[in-house]
Amino acid sequence: MASPHQPEVPYPCPDSGPDIDSSPGRAASPAARHAGREAPRILRLRLAAWDVACTVALLTLLTVLATATTWPTRLFGFLQNVCEGETCGAVPMGVDYYIRPLVWGGVGAAIAAAVFGPLVSLLKGWYMSFWPVLSLGLIVVSAVAGSVLTAFSQRYWL
Repeated sequence: MASPHQPEVPYPCPDSGPDIDSSPGRAASPAARHAGREAPRILRLRLAAWDVACTVALLTLLTVLATATTWPTRLFGFLQNVCEGETCGAVPMGVDYYIRPLVWGGVGAAIAAAVFGPLVSLLKGWYMSFWPVLSLGLIVVSAVAGSVLTAFSQRYWL
């Protein structure tokens, strides 16, 4: 039951007159008149100024770290020591074949988290500033995992 100051239909539309199904002399109820129509969807973005500022600052910092410093060389320098081709010794369970896919998959996941994560959070109404931190964590984890696999495999490549 609606209060006296609210319409029965939450999104009123212009009165189109009586329905065909209504009996002569009686107008159709508002619910029957609007049964086939759907309410317009409204996209509301919930933003906090501190969250947007932190997200932009962290994404800028990540971009500068990845492009203007020696940080990638320090994290992924072990890739120069990865043995390729038929001259390498056999490594148990072939873990040496997973070094490059693991590293590049981690970098790709980090880029996807940094680019698409804030967009999803924006539409869902979540905080956005954790996505750049998550992408930094993904990069570090992929670098450490690749380094460990390389260190394990080097014993068998000699």
